[in-house]
Amino acid sequence: MRTKICLALCLLMGGLQLSAQELTQGYSHWYTYFGTAQINQKWAIAYDFQARIRNGISNKGQILNRAGLQYTPGKNASYLLGYSFITTYSDGADQYFPEHRIYQQFIYKNNTRTFNMTHRVRFEERWVGQKTAAVKDVQHWKYGHRLRYFNRTQFPIRKAEKVTPFYFALQNEFFMNVFNSEINNKFVDQNRFLIAQGYALKPNLKVEAGYMNHFVQPATGNNSMTHILHLAVFHNFNL
Repeated sequence: MRTKICLALCLLMGGLQLSAQELTQGYSHWYTYFGTAQINQKWAIAYDFQARIRNGISNKGQILNRAGLQYTPGKNASYLLGYSFITTYSDGADQYFPEHRIYQQFIYKNNTRTFNMTHRVRFEERWVGQKTAAVKDVQHWKYGHRLRYFNRTQFPIRKAEKVTPFYFALQNEFFMNVFNSEINNKFVDQNRFLIAQGYALKPNLKVEAGYMNHFVQPATGNNSMTHILHLAVFHNFNL
């Protein structure tokens, strides 16, 4: 039953973009690394680096660096306080725009014999630098709050009732602008739906490849839908 609910939720969230009237289509490659450096049983440093490259291989896209201090008091739940720095290329201004974020998040994991499910709620405080094509320096900063809900369900692939290193994953994340954001005053900010195949090289090291459908509703202009080749590495280790 829980598996069916998860699938329905992912399909529902992933289908939000179908309501869009006008869409700008595009494609990208996302190269991502997610690491967790375990300090002790309860404390860890979680970080990730992502290069989101437009139109295959180019110098246009988005570079994201993110890190936070994570506290896990028990088996299933964890809390994190972190910081992100992002640069995003703007076609109109023909340059990169900087963004600083402070974020708080809560993660709850539900693991069973047939699937592993992760819920994540993240709240962000964002500062986005504003530039023009004529001026390369940041003229001012726009501030906004954003709420994100992330659900990922991972299904181990079995052979003769034994778990293999392969797995299948469904993932969706829904973004909402809240508290009258100066960055984007529309409630629905974006949605990311991912379907992926993964392989565990070691218990603490996994690689994954999949397709992501990324719907964005910007503050101005047409909505966009980007078709993404998503490549990821997950690495956990002890300090």
